[in-house]
Amino acid sequence: MKLIVLGAPGSGKGTVAEQLHQEFKLFSLSAGELLREEVAKNTTLGKEIKKYMEKGNLVPDTFVTEMVKLEVKTKKEYILDGFPRSVEQAKAIADLKITKVIYLDVPEKIVIERLSGRRICKAGKHTYHLKYLPPKKKGICDKDKTRLIQRKDDYPKAIRERFKVYHHITQPVIHFYQRKKILQRVDASQSPEKVYAAVKKILRMK
Repeated sequence: MKLIVLGAPGSGKGTVAEQLHQEFKLFSLSAGELLREEVAKNTTLGKEIKKYMEKGNLVPDTFVTEMVKLEVKTKKEYILDGFPRSVEQAKAIADLKITKVIYLDVPEKIVIERLSGRRICKAGKHTYHLKYLPPKKKGICDKDKTRLIQRKDDYPKAIRERFKVYHHITQPVIHFYQRKKILQRVDASQSPEKVYAAVKKILRMK
């Protein structure tokens, strides 16, 4: 299975990908995490990526696509979390032969509420929410025990820009996969438990 999970910022893509990874041991790849890791290394490429991310803009296709392809090159089954983010990226990974695309559909109002409370562990691997998915110990990741932080691209100014970018660039990706008849919609305004159950039903994983 080669799966893509798509949706607006804060729709729950990372949570669903993490749950599928934990329960079914599917390799999960977040393009966003890849980019953040490169930024953390402070490489020349990382410095360029940082400029785009801090403004809430999409990183150029050539940077992201090649990084993703290298990561999944030796994998037979995997989840792409929030990638591709443009039709150009979708076309560039056509050779990966994606099996199914899950689109987490959620109203903007709900997303704004979610993003304001979202926190990620300092290691950048696990996502929480102060209200909906709190950690067992306040401010600390359950998995790797690192401190939870709020990402700069979750700040209000960056969120507004991300929505603008999403509607103009990423939304066409949904239509792209609809035309290929491999896209399935999930009502992501529900609780995380119901969203995950709906995803598993689509994938016929019981």
